[in-house]
Amino acid sequence: MTSRPRARSRARSIGVIGGVLAIALLYVVVVVLYAAGGRIEHAEASSGGEGVPLELTLTPVDIDGAASTMSVRINPTDLGSYSSDDFSMDEAVHVLVTGTNGARTIEYGADEVVGAETVALTLDGFIEQWPFDRYTAETLIAPMRVDADGQGVPIPYVLTADGRVPGWNVVAEAVSTVSVVTEDGTITLLGVQFTITRAASTVAFGLVLLTLMVIAPVLVLTAAITVYRGRRKIEVTMLGWIGAMLFATIPLRNFFPGSPPIGSWVDYLIVLWVIAALIAGLVIFVFAWLRNGPDGVAAAQSAGDADAQGDASDADAGSDGGGAGGGE
Repeated sequence: MTSRPRARSRARSIGVIGGVLAIALLYVVVVVLYAAGGRIEHAEASSGGEGVPLELTLTPVDIDGAASTMSVRINPTDLGSYSSDDFSMDEAVHVLVTGTNGARTIEYGADEVVGAETVALTLDGFIEQWPFDRYTAETLIAPMRVDADGQGVPIPYVLTADGRVPGWNVVAEAVSTVSVVTEDGTITLLGVQFTITRAASTVAFGLVLLTLMVIAPVLVLTAAITVYRGRRKIEVTMLGWIGAMLFATIPLRNFFPGSPPIGSWVDYLIVLWVIAALIAGLVIFVFAWLRNGPDGVAAAQSAGDADAQGDASDADAGSDGGGAGGGE
């Protein structure tokens, strides 16, 4: 007989240890994925041509899936043969950038200090597919100088994409487009194609939140059904607990990384049914409370009256006993 309790105790201990190890493993995995993610795969291409090229580095700094935009900083890291002091252009250079909301031109005037400029590229994708949403963007970068006729002529340059965006995986691929024959030789216009997905750490974070959200209605339904079947007594304070779980769902929904808009797939697949299950648990508990109703109150009052009468009779018996003892 004693072997069974020992076996049960051992099984419980193993279950608790396994649960703790699973939580610790999940914690380590999420942290490692966050530390390893977000790095942009390096991409570099050269336009060709003669002379020391102008070097331009593209660094994504922010991604907004809801607005379908990615902010990219364009920084001239080496001015090449178009500068004699390494911080200003000897002649005016215009950098054409496509892929934004309308083409944009960055102007570097002659003898003006050159600095980084930030542009917003338009993304093609759907945030409603969070956390497995995927975006693409493509931009053409073409630095030009103005010739004697006032026309833009491409100059030799090197295009590089690098950097890190926390919470995202960005794959940059340099692409070559058309070639133009100029005084500096044949110049190939370059661009960068970006493929953007959420980092594994962000996906894991979102899945953990969704799992916690699903656990809440499971607990509520378990407690409500147990009370309804009469296996546990009714505690009116449970109504407050269930209501708190219900009102905590929306803040937890808004805590999703990336803030997917209302109406995303996650709302139809999980959030809507979590709310429905919580309300169902609340309804079941209220039915149990109503079913207990006046009969349950009357039974409780009868039990209380019986206890009170028992205490009174005991007190009377004690007083009678004391009086008899005094008479003797």
